[in-house]
Amino acid sequence: MGDEGFAARLTLVLKALSISRGRLAADVAVDKSLVSRWCSGSVQPSAHNLARLTQVIAARVPGFTMVDWDHDLAALADRFGVAVPGPAAETIEWFPPQLIAEAVTTVEQRGHHYEGLWKTTRLASEMPGSFIHDHVLLRRGANGLLAYRAGVFDVRFAGWAMPLQNQLFAMAYGTVSGTLVFSIFNGVARQRAEVLDGLLMTCMRDAGGTPVAGRILMRRVGDLCGDAAEDDARLEALLAENPLATPDSMPDDIRDHLWSDCGPTAFAAGGEHMMMMNFARSIARGPVFETATR
Repeated sequence: MGDEGFAARLTLVLKALSISRGRLAADVAVDKSLVSRWCSGSVQPSAHNLARLTQVIAARVPGFTMVDWDHDLAALADRFGVAVPGPAAETIEWFPPQLIAEAVTTVEQRGHHYEGLWKTTRLASEMPGSFIHDHVLLRRGANGLLAYRAGVFDVRFAGWAMPLQNQLFAMAYGTVSGTLVFSIFNGVARQRAEVLDGLLMTCMRDAGGTPVAGRILMRRVGDLCGDAAEDDARLEALLAENPLATPDSMPDDIRDHLWSDCGPTAFAAGGEHMMMMNFARSIARGPVFETATR
């Protein structure tokens, strides 16, 4: 059972029983923020907390056991006599429903083209002149969108990615700090994506939380095996690697692609007046270009 699967099941159970996150936290004797992380899919309960959680539910629904958490969402909904919630309704309530529906439809049709393990390359915001690698896991979540998990050093992010209008929009938050990260990638049409590029915006970890933006490249480094726990373990193994790019690991064309100039001087010389990842110069590609783009 993957993180997103448990999050969807727990959310359904809370709604079916009309239990608030605060009430559940009090009954299980944990902090409310931990219940929120369970519901978001960023953290799964420990064996002790899962057992306690099951006891709390069983007190309201006689016969409920640990095995019930392994049922698919439809079977669990039937167990509680409720309907399966609509796609993404619990995840991004403020987002326009028509765009959510479009993203869910696209994931149904082409989500497997983006699922996998990815390695990013971007400028390190807090180490001027250096490049850094994050690792990312994308997989279809129970809400119909692409669940997005990422990390670098000891920082972990969780969120959702939506393929819309030939681009991939990702929104994530730091599971401890709450720092938000927004990314827009050029998508790949009709093929399985192997390389994506775009822009990333977040806040630095300085005293003022300085907003910062930069170009980012993301390339596939592995496919999902179908076992969520094993895929999670593979992501953690990748995150244990040193994320700093060595000088000999940065090809000149990739460096130039991510670190090209912009602004008045660049514009006067025929360049870009503001930071962008122009589709005409994008290197987002499918499998046929995998070797060329590394």
